[in-house]
Amino acid sequence: MAVDQAFLQQKRYEAFVKITQTVGGAALTGAVPGPTLELAKQLGISIADAWMCLDIYRKYFDQDLSRQDFSRMMQTTGVVVLGGGIAGYVGIRLAQAALSEILENIPVANSIITSIAFGSSTFIIGLAWLAIVEQNYLLQQAEDG
Repeated sequence: MAVDQAFLQQKRYEAFVKITQTVGGAALTGAVPGPTLELAKQLGISIADAWMCLDIYRKYFDQDLSRQDFSRMMQTTGVVVLGGGIAGYVGIRLAQAALSEILENIPVANSIITSIAFGSSTFIIGLAWLAIVEQNYLLQQAEDG
């Protein structure tokens, strides 16, 4: 069964809107100066990133992501992506926290640079997850049809 391209395009559009909204929130959160709130900002952005990924999955499959589905997706895409992705994600967030602490005494530079760093990393995460979800969606459609 061939995938309806207009339907697939709509799914991509909805997912991209979600990514854009999350990027905006991450960038604004990163711009807010808060020397003692860095861990809380990182945690909040990480939760927003995870929620974004779950929403993208829901847009494609019209259901919540179960552990079994997540495991199947990672087997399809490769466990290397998962391990490297988690390690990279943690590394990015720690580097952003350190950067924010270093630039703490330069308010404008701190706000601009951390805003860009937080927003761009969320954008990359969203696009990577979108690619994984869409690949699995297309594979499932091919298996069903």
